[in-house]
Amino acid sequence: MTLLTTHGPTSAAPAQTSAVVWLNGREAIVATTDDGGRIATTSVERGTDPESNYLAHVVHALGDRERVVILGPGLTRLALEREYVAIFHRPDRLVDVEQAGPLGADQVVDRLRTLAEF
Repeated sequence: MTLLTTHGPTSAAPAQTSAVVWLNGREAIVATTDDGGRIATTSVERGTDPESNYLAHVVHALGDRERVVILGPGLTRLALEREYVAIFHRPDRLVDVEQAGPLGADQVVDRLRTLAEF
């Protein structure tokens, strides 16, 4: 199941398109910006999908953004990094891949806003 929520612009100036995702083996929370600075959050649940399908859905939710941060515990985080590179062929866009405990949608959006400031 995928849920989408949108928020207003992060600033008046055009921003780089960015994305932050927190995921584990069961769910992912994705926050993205568009070139107008608007933020959208998406929740992706794995359900009974095999890991490869789940990761492909998360990469689709991330989209081909200019800057991407991947957060989460364990090997799923690294598997998503590999899947992102396999689909978009842009490892240079991964600005951070780091271990992180559970985060809620608001915390993921906060990380995205911090990323958008730089």
